[in-house]
Amino acid sequence: MTAIDHGLTNIFSLLLVLGGALMTLTVLLQVLLRYVFKQPLFGLEEFSRLVAIWLYFLGAIYSTKTDNHVQGDVANKYITGERARIILRTVVWGLCLVTCLLFLYHSGTYSWWIYGTGERTTGLWWPRIISVGSMFFGAFFMTLYSLANLIKYLTTALNYTQDH
Repeated sequence: MTAIDHGLTNIFSLLLVLGGALMTLTVLLQVLLRYVFKQPLFGLEEFSRLVAIWLYFLGAIYSTKTDNHVQGDVANKYITGERARIILRTVVWGLCLVTCLLFLYHSGTYSWWIYGTGERTTGLWWPRIISVGSMFFGAFFMTLYSLANLIKYLTTALNYTQDH
């Protein structure tokens, strides 16, 4: 299981770097073509949005996995005991898991609906499931990593209680 996790981390990291580079190139190309050469390229904005949405959710997956997402950790300034901090982290990851499960449900329902309609984008006529599916993909892996983090902190809390 660790090998699969390590492989996924490497793939997500590579996709984040490639996606970031691709976003930079497409935005640069859009600016050059539109404002310098006065000849915009049809579909480039739509392609950029597609890359961006996947990049956003890949970033969310990676930050959930590494426990490095944006956090409001004001409570840590007031909670000084190690045991209380571990319990707090366990509760926070429990709430994150509940939130991710809700997001997984709703993004799955919406993705399934979009897939069923066969809806296409307005410019390039790509199936919208390609972009909408990024939400379900992101929610799926964020839910898995939230569960893993909850188990990690719950185990730490139980071991801390037994040791002290």
